[in-house]
Amino acid sequence: MPVRSEALVIGGGPAGSIAAMNLAVDHDVVIVEEHDSPGEPVQCAGLVTPRGVPDFARESIISSVRGARIHSPLGFVLTIESKKPRAHVVDRRIFDSLLFERALSAGAVPVTGSRVRTVRDEGTCIEAELDTPGKDCHLTADVLIGADGHRSICRQAAGLRPPKQVLHGFQTELTGVESDPDFVDLYIGSKIAPGFFGWSIPAGDVTRVGLCTWGENEPPSKYLKILLSRPEFANASQISRSAGRIPVGVGRSAVSGRIMLVGDAACHAKPLSGGGVYTGIRGAELCSDVARRHLDDPDGTSLSDYDALWREAFGQELSRAFRIRKVFLTLTDRKMDQALRMFDDPEVRALIEATGDIDYPSALSKNVLKLAPKLAKFSPQLIKSLL
Repeated sequence: MPVRSEALVIGGGPAGSIAAMNLAVDHDVVIVEEHDSPGEPVQCAGLVTPRGVPDFARESIISSVRGARIHSPLGFVLTIESKKPRAHVVDRRIFDSLLFERALSAGAVPVTGSRVRTVRDEGTCIEAELDTPGKDCHLTADVLIGADGHRSICRQAAGLRPPKQVLHGFQTELTGVESDPDFVDLYIGSKIAPGFFGWSIPAGDVTRVGLCTWGENEPPSKYLKILLSRPEFANASQISRSAGRIPVGVGRSAVSGRIMLVGDAACHAKPLSGGGVYTGIRGAELCSDVARRHLDDPDGTSLSDYDALWREAFGQELSRAFRIRKVFLTLTDRKMDQALRMFDDPEVRALIEATGDIDYPSALSKNVLKLAPKLAKFSPQLIKSLL
């Protein structure tokens, strides 16, 4: 079954749906999703900043949080709170479905339950082969937007570099946890989540508890078992489990020939939090705008213009955050504890609470560098990463 379109979007997650939605207004778009329903299986903690939730998807919001408690490996707890919500807890099944449906309403043609077998950039067009139950499907397009996650076939076809690091995550939903709905709890340390952190997120009737690890031979499920042995989870019951991977470490380009990448396929997840919804959606907006202008005037707009746009919008932030992450990886449990105690200074805590931004944490750098004498004693490498 041959299908011809101006644009082909592979991946029906938030980034793919937003790209398809924007392009389908005035161009022929086909969007391919390997699962029968977008948003399944759930592979996300579902904590999204307000700018990452479009107005038409607000019904997916379960609750909002305005603070975090960060638990050090040695028992110290740093509490950061704000007077207003800093993040929304969303139902990713509903969230993803709303975005996908909006893309279809804009005119995108869906192909669901189909896995992409091959992608080829033939120079004059893109060709893709799908494994569709009961039949083969051949797609041809002028432009391809790859939103197909960390194992991106589109990235491989484009010959773009793989992620610098891949985090391995594991999460469970629990009932019976007594928690403050205004706060998330974060857990750091080599015995809890080596190479990253663990979390406990109140989500209505359930609590999402999970973690990511990096650089470990042991599976993250082993560490989750340790995290769940904490007293706050003693009376909890598990009702579901999920696993996933997060690519971090952005490359120099997300474009090659007629192939453009967004979201995890482009390694646009945030290195410090692992979140990728906002950067995925913002990248998709920029990508689809360039693709639209290119389709309207191929000689006037190059697809490579997308690179300059995403770098300006969030690329520098991702690069700086990755440098900070590399410093984090060198810290011992004792150093992590010392760092949290240092940031418990009332003036510093007030600064973070007033101006901290989950999507752009390095915006704090100039103010935090006022602590240079303390930071230099603690970690000269940290100062370099902030500059």
